[in-house]
Amino acid sequence: MTAITIDFWNTMVVAETNGSIRQEARLRQLEHVVESTGSAISQNQLMAAYKRANERLDHLWQTEHLTPSVNRTLHLLWDDLELVVPEELHAETVRVFEEGLLVGPPDLAEGLPEAVETLAQHTQLGIISDTRFSPGRVIRLFLEERGLKRFFSGFVFSDETGIAKPEEAAFERAADQLSSTPGALTHIGDIRRTDIAGARRVGATGVLYTGIRTDTDTTPQPHHELSHWNALPELLKRL
Repeated sequence: MTAITIDFWNTMVVAETNGSIRQEARLRQLEHVVESTGSAISQNQLMAAYKRANERLDHLWQTEHLTPSVNRTLHLLWDDLELVVPEELHAETVRVFEEGLLVGPPDLAEGLPEAVETLAQHTQLGIISDTRFSPGRVIRLFLEERGLKRFFSGFVFSDETGIAKPEEAAFERAADQLSSTPGALTHIGDIRRTDIAGARRVGATGVLYTGIRTDTDTTPQPHHELSHWNALPELLKRL
């Protein structure tokens, strides 16, 4: 085992925590855009367009393994609403969407800080995360604020690479950053379709993390399961 990579959402952090705060901040900003542009767009129309934007993101992520930038997503939303948004206001909205993670921060998974600090003493650590509204830039700030960023030597965020899991290139980039090979990685994540499938594609060891959410898919099968970060030392003995 040369290196360990970890997913971010629902593996390192509990996505549901303060999710409503992040959502409300983004929706308030959209309402501010409508008001500032003097548009007659109703609340229902705005919400319907926002829902369509999210559905497009889900479709691209699940079928094409892409996660468009917030900048691109908002331009698509403005087009959908036939709304002309001044560049300064657009840039402000991009910032509000991207930095929602800092306004409504999620909780760290129980036992994660201790596990990461211990792991970093013995092996190279990296993060492979598909992003949506929270880009790698903001996730790094979040980790820095919690004293965790220093333990990681590699970062593969889909908004920066244009590659989402389970594409092999995401794992190959992580292995390169960690001076390892894809097959020597152990990847820990909560989604079979992305984390486990991607790990298996490159010959890495896939560990399904079940401490926050239960993946309703039944395939592909992980090599191991991890129900709590405190159980990691015992798991590592078996790898």
